[in-house]
Amino acid sequence: MNSSDLEFLRPQIYNYLGFRGVSADPKTDALIVECVAELEKIAQFRYLYRLFDEPPKFLAKEPYKAYLEGSRGVIICAMTLGISVDREINRLFRVDAARAVVLDSCASAYLEFRADEYEKKLGSDLAPRFCPGYGGSPLCDLREIFGILSPEKTGMSLNESDFMLPSKSMAGIIAVGKAAEKSCAGCFMAKTCNYLKEGRRCYSQKGK
Repeated sequence: MNSSDLEFLRPQIYNYLGFRGVSADPKTDALIVECVAELEKIAQFRYLYRLFDEPPKFLAKEPYKAYLEGSRGVIICAMTLGISVDREINRLFRVDAARAVVLDSCASAYLEFRADEYEKKLGSDLAPRFCPGYGGSPLCDLREIFGILSPEKTGMSLNESDFMLPSKSMAGIIAVGKAAEKSCAGCFMAKTCNYLKEGRRCYSQKGK
């Protein structure tokens, strides 16, 4: 990861750390650099997807219908950083809790970044990912996605509470044929967004 990508990623890492309106802390910044470098070594990024011209039946309800309105297809996707990242975070919590917290936050942001970069290969007219659990959508819909993609072959699984394992994994949908850039103005959840209520965004954007 180059310095430009790291600077782009840094605000999202601070978001995951729970910092609100806090100036950059040199010690934390240095730790972020170290943790991202560690992720570059140990993460085993995997991405699975299928493209559908017509949405699968489980998407025929809100809020998916609003998200997909005006699209000409949908991508069902799942991605993970692999179990090695979880193991390192768990190990650090036993010996260096502060570093573990930073690595955990870096991993969450890093997964989003790697997924965004991968999705640039899938098309130039894709909406931002929408995952079960967003906007009041049921988390159990992850089971529908697992049924379509069978991501177990990459080491991903769901526990009894419908949380993904490894923990640094995601699964969701991408509307095809809609705005490609992440934008508050173009988001159908803007009216109820907690981030906007706090004067923040849920994403980082290059050049902003």
